[in-house]
Amino acid sequence: MNNEHSILIVDSTEAFATMLKESLEQAGQYRATVALNGDEALQVLKAAAFDLIIVDLGLADPDGATLARTLRQQQPDLRLMLIPLMGEELPSELADLDIQGVLSKPFFLPELPGCIADALGQSEGEGPGIAEVAEPDVVPDRPAVSSAERLAVLREHIQKVIQEMSALSQEVNAEAVILTCGEKLIAHTGRLSAEGADKLAQVAGESWRTSARVAQILGQEQLRFEQSVEGGEHMFYSLAVAEDIIISIALSTSVALGMIRHRAKSTADTLRRLMGQ
Repeated sequence: MNNEHSILIVDSTEAFATMLKESLEQAGQYRATVALNGDEALQVLKAAAFDLIIVDLGLADPDGATLARTLRQQQPDLRLMLIPLMGEELPSELADLDIQGVLSKPFFLPELPGCIADALGQSEGEGPGIAEVAEPDVVPDRPAVSSAERLAVLREHIQKVIQEMSALSQEVNAEAVILTCGEKLIAHTGRLSAEGADKLAQVAGESWRTSARVAQILGQEQLRFEQSVEGGEHMFYSLAVAEDIIISIALSTSVALGMIRHRAKSTADTLRRLMGQ
């Protein structure tokens, strides 16, 4: 028996739509399809039925609002979720439209399963059938690896590291992507100068140390470091790859935070595999 809900994502930004699709399918309860415009979505709907359709209001020709009304007229029982424009709420002219959810930008990926579950009218984690619960894998203890050893491995694979960072930079249109150990710059890509990248490396290192001190004061161990800081029209996002090895991105706030976190996590996972973690 198929225990997955089928979801159609209609969004003209392919990277964002793909991020949503991958995030939903990783949860194991959903099967997602992407359509990049309204006409494509209507064609897909002629061939398949979906439990939920997510429509970005930023679509053009037809626009998202027109597509949403068309879908509601064609399928009165359809579950429909709308994505307003970045930083905006649902337009007042759509107040009369029967919808089951709103996914505002920016959003945190951990919130996504709950939003989708609400739109489908189910409790988070509930599926359409009974799913088997797998026993957790037993991971054998591994010898501790120092930051110096990790750093040495990254330098051995520096071309691959820069390739992954460049792909991340292009994906989110970043001013800079930097990889640091403490306050020391390991590698950087993007439009920012080497001097500017060095200054960002110091900021990333200071942020990591501050977070570690806060955890120490609270009597806790800093198991994971993640931080986003906005200033004007720019954002500085940092994520720990391993202990004090940090990947950071400087970019415009117009990019959805959920997409930034998703792509940064994917890059960090690749770097961890390079380090044998």
